[in-house]
Amino acid sequence: MRVAYWIPVILLTLLLAVIGLRYGILRQGITETDVITLYAQRYLADHARSGRPGTPQVTDCSARPGRGGWSWLVVTCRPKRGAEGAIYRYEVNALGGLIRFSGPGGSGLPQPEA
Repeated sequence: MRVAYWIPVILLTLLLAVIGLRYGILRQGITETDVITLYAQRYLADHARSGRPGTPQVTDCSARPGRGGWSWLVVTCRPKRGAEGAIYRYEVNALGGLIRFSGPGGSGLPQPEA
């Protein structure tokens, strides 16, 4: 009967191992370059949508390590010419998801359009 007490512990251990393996597989394919490129493309779209002056380019973006437990990178984009004060920041987690956005159009996550 003592074996029955260990069955929940073994099942929980197996479940956590599967979750860890899945997270590791997802994480191994994402590089910093991939994330910077993705958010540089998003910057181009955000800048075009805002209607601000200046010509955005992918090379306007750079990244630095994030602060805190969930923040992996902070991608900062700023047009070289013609748009003073137009800084776009994308705070990204380890899986490439957006944690926080701040830009000329406001701060926080962009609101979904209906």
